[in-house]
Amino acid sequence: MKPGQKFLEKIPPVCRQIARVVEEWGGSAYLVGGLVRDLLLKPAQFDITAPDWDIAVDLRATGQGLLSLLKKINAQTNCRYVFYNQFLTGTLLFGDLRVDIAHTRDESYPAPAVLPLVRPAGIEQDLRRRDFTINALALTLTGKGKGEVVDPTGGQQDLQLRLVRIIHPNSFIDDPTRIFRCIRFAIRLGFEIESGTLYLLRAAVKNGYPARLTPERILYELRCICRERAALKMLEAVVKEGVLASCWQQVPGAEFFGFPVKRLLAELQKLVQAKVDSGLLFVYLLSRLPVNTRFPITREEREAQQILRESKVIVSRLRRVRKKSAIYRQLVGIPVPALQVLKILTTGVVRQRLRLYLEKLVSVQPQLQAADLISAGIKPGPELGRMLERLRAARLDGQVKTTAQEWALVQRIRGKNV
Repeated sequence: MKPGQKFLEKIPPVCRQIARVVEEWGGSAYLVGGLVRDLLLKPAQFDITAPDWDIAVDLRATGQGLLSLLKKINAQTNCRYVFYNQFLTGTLLFGDLRVDIAHTRDESYPAPAVLPLVRPAGIEQDLRRRDFTINALALTLTGKGKGEVVDPTGGQQDLQLRLVRIIHPNSFIDDPTRIFRCIRFAIRLGFEIESGTLYLLRAAVKNGYPARLTPERILYELRCICRERAALKMLEAVVKEGVLASCWQQVPGAEFFGFPVKRLLAELQKLVQAKVDSGLLFVYLLSRLPVNTRFPITREEREAQQILRESKVIVSRLRRVRKKSAIYRQLVGIPVPALQVLKILTTGVVRQRLRLYLEKLVSVQPQLQAADLISAGIKPGPELGRMLERLRAARLDGQVKTTAQEWALVQRIRGKNV
């Protein structure tokens, strides 16, 4: 039996449907990407319920284009689809299931680190343009070769040898994001980086090719790493190999953009051990990088990054304050992700006060609201805002506990202001 014959019966029905349409047109379809690698590596543990599937189709002999295929599947299933003409790719969306479809293609790079120019080609050319041999594998879904694995670069042998190997010597120059992915795949799979590949990786880093990447592509790779189970080990490798330093044309050493590398790695370890989500890990990493206003990050991420850079000020103030209302005033308005990171990285009374704020104080509200005060004759404006803040502070410090006590406080404050 062919290697993938049994597996073909278990792939999502829509993948088989795509293959049938392509075959009826006289084309060829293949399952590609990490799914094929993982199937061959650990067939018994393969997750057939995976939410993301990758299919490559060769429609050159059919007189049809990829957009026609997407529309055909849409008409049959009422799914949603997106088409990217520049890259000969598209996406089909079936609820939680996503199928990425690409025409088999060859590519060329006009210059290092820029997006490639693509043109239709056969499956072997398509696989030879990919990043690593273990990812240059395809499972045939159509024709006489159905169930056979296409492997033009020796990927199956490298799976057995447990090696990550690039396909051509300019791979890291054409696309320096492959440096990040090489490290990520090696650590995720527990593989070694093949010696020649490691030499070329280090040469590309030394020669500054990562600095040619756009901020979007750098941050995308960092987000991918932060989502990995072995994120700490991957980040350690990226730092120690000088990949991030090279992105900003810095020389790696004991300092990571002015921050001690040992402390950076120790703090990353604390965050990982605390099982923070990938978003918090990413925000912490941002706070140690020379991020500028052009970086494509959210407003909350940017504000959290700035707060973490200035955390000494917050820590110093938290050590001095005692009242709950004072703790609240020091921390209100600061992005929660920054406070969650600080809660893990700080100790003693500072950590206690951060935890108190996040778990209790942040949700404390007076019973009386703005509408109540306005109905009592307080005009909207600064006075109303100050009154609400006084009520909240009294609640935080236990000075009032009931609505009646809040009204009494309002009357005392108004009486003093008369």
